[in-house]
Amino acid sequence: MRNFKHSVIAALAIAMISSLTAAQFADMKDSKTEREQRINAAAASDSITIAEKELDGAAKGSAELTTAEDTDGALDKATDSEIAAKSFLPIAYVISSESEVSVMAMPSDDAETVGSVSVGTEVQITESSEGWYKIVDNGGLAGYVKMGFITQNSAAANEAKMGVDNYKIAQVHVNGGSVRVRAAASTDSDILDELEDGRYAYILGGENDFIKICYSDEYKEGYVINTSLEFVGEWEDKDDLRAKQQEVKAAKEEAARVEAIARQNAQAAGVPNAVTTPAASGKGQAIVNTAMQYLGVPYVWGGTSPSGFDCSGLVQYVCSKNGISIARVAADQRNCGSYVSRENLQPGDLVFFAKGGNIHHVGIYIGDGNMIHAPQTGDVVKVSSINTEYRIAQYAGAVRVY
Repeated sequence: MRNFKHSVIAALAIAMISSLTAAQFADMKDSKTEREQRINAAAASDSITIAEKELDGAAKGSAELTTAEDTDGALDKATDSEIAAKSFLPIAYVISSESEVSVMAMPSDDAETVGSVSVGTEVQITESSEGWYKIVDNGGLAGYVKMGFITQNSAAANEAKMGVDNYKIAQVHVNGGSVRVRAAASTDSDILDELEDGRYAYILGGENDFIKICYSDEYKEGYVINTSLEFVGEWEDKDDLRAKQQEVKAAKEEAARVEAIARQNAQAAGVPNAVTTPAASGKGQAIVNTAMQYLGVPYVWGGTSPSGFDCSGLVQYVCSKNGISIARVAADQRNCGSYVSRENLQPGDLVFFAKGGNIHHVGIYIGDGNMIHAPQTGDVVKVSSINTEYRIAQYAGAVRVY
């Protein structure tokens, strides 16, 4: 009889515990739903859709097992359910053009700053208030952040995180045409260059309908219409790009100094000055056309024939084919003809390069910042830019021999 009595009491206790647990879970579920409805309603006014973070497997299981069938851990399961309900919060990410976003104690710009969160950080939204979200990061930092700094688009947040220390690399995409590079973000500003379809550029920023870019071997800057570029999925470290720009700037300054010296030396040697002299009709292009016939001929030190050229051998041979007699070595060729400033180069002009004040290389300018030359042992006669960092640093002037 006593055992029966104890069994009845135990059954009643289980029923009471189960009822209490179910009631607690129902209340928490209603509270959670109400909170999420409030957050989503606020977010809707800012065109942000808040998704729910799913319960992990353990939390789901504990909620499902809070029944009279589990007599040993009913109260413990209720505690697990409460934890699960509290963790059922919208997940979002910090997004900004800066590396960090301030977290405020209250939803106000004038409130105390309680910390900061880095761009790309995953946070949970606990509530919203007139343009602000209250968030909690994984480290436990809690406070208010403006809604504009919160997104549910993880890809956009990751891209913003990459953008803190890197520039996007883009490619001109204009269906076979070209895009104008302007001095400012306006169609009324000066045209600096035109970039053909497929050219690469670094995206520095945006303004109105324009994108500010860095482009070419000279790392020049300008603006193009924002529909003319496509992100290629690669990035360039900002510090590396700035360092390259500084190197080119220093190289240009050095090139200007070297050219000034070259001009003085040319005057001292009695070489005529042809700074403003236009190219003779057809003669310069004839030199270029002759030189282009020898593309691919191997470099041979001391070579002066189509079986093999060195740099000055190619120049002397091409000039002789056009009835022009010049010296054999580059240093002496520098004193032939008339001096030409860099900004007045024309096809057919001879361009020189020096190191430590000694001229060591010569090529034939063909236009558009390029020359044809015989570079070095193991290479062949080919076309190269005179606007690379290396060539700018060693540029030593030019002469016109026709």
